[in-house]
Amino acid sequence: MQMDKKNQQGFSLTELLVVIVIIIVLAGFTIGALPGIYSRINRANTEVFIEELESGLSRYQIDYGNYPLNEPSGRDPDARETVGSLGAGILYKALSGDPDGDGEVNENEKVFVDKLGGKYNLTLKTKRTISDPSGGGGYMIVDPFNSPIRYLAEKPNKKGDKLTMNPTYDIWSIVDTNPGDLSEKNQSKYITNWKRN
Repeated sequence: MQMDKKNQQGFSLTELLVVIVIIIVLAGFTIGALPGIYSRINRANTEVFIEELESGLSRYQIDYGNYPLNEPSGRDPDARETVGSLGAGILYKALSGDPDGDGEVNENEKVFVDKLGGKYNLTLKTKRTISDPSGGGGYMIVDPFNSPIRYLAEKPNKKGDKLTMNPTYDIWSIVDTNPGDLSEKNQSKYITNWKRN
């Protein structure tokens, strides 16, 4: 049985061009969406990491009876941001088993958050600690956006106005927002351990 030559035709050039154009358009949409997808993934990773830090802080508090202190002076929002940024180094020293900040877990020191401890951190694709860029030496905890994790903890029985939102401590990430913009709109994008009104 012989087939008719008309039934054996392939795709026409026009049909192939239409398919190629559709593929290019779909690829463009996908590539355009990638930054948003990466941002959502990094936000989710930051939320999980902050929960790990909170868990480590709870274990620290059980062992030592209090949280590592990082007290701001005054009620200035700029001071809160500045002192909170310095809290990344305080958290590192308290939770990593490296109280002297040399990048190595000290013998007989307890690591409260495994992802912060020396060689483990080196195996991570996204580093959780980096050398303090201020030049003061030591290390600090960073989020997946490479921004310092902010931390404030005042004395538990402090009299007068407290700058922390929680009775114990505040821990937050400014994620991919502008660190100099302290507007309410910008701060609403932060990942925090406190609830907003």
